[in-house]
Amino acid sequence: MSKEQKYDRGSSGVHSIVGEGSVFEGNIAVEGSLRVDGVFKGSIKCDAFYVGRTAEITAEIDASRSVIGGKVYGNLKSPMEVIIEESAEFIGDIETGQITVAEKALFNGSIDMGKGEAYKNRLNAVKGTPSPKPAPATE
Repeated sequence: MSKEQKYDRGSSGVHSIVGEGSVFEGNIAVEGSLRVDGVFKGSIKCDAFYVGRTAEITAEIDASRSVIGGKVYGNLKSPMEVIIEESAEFIGDIETGQITVAEKALFNGSIDMGKGEAYKNRLNAVKGTPSPKPAPATE
């Protein structure tokens, strides 16, 4: 069974939820996706991470892909992709291979697109590609 088949939970695509109005403190590890709409403090490790607009998170986060719609205070390692929506407030450092920050989002921190595994894989792929030849000079 492939990983995608193993974690298919129907149309919602979410495996675990910390719902709005919930308060959770500690360390959480999820095989699959995690959505937080409540208050969370601690550390998070999952495949896909969704932060709802009502969420307030103070954590060290490690997730393959992340979509941030609420408040996050802490550092995020998300080697595949990070999307910061216009409703988001992110204070901390991000390590990723690809990032999208919406125009009205609040972001204060640093973005490192050079350490993640996705970046290294892309760099190795590019190194194996021949360099383009310069165009001949014309007068």
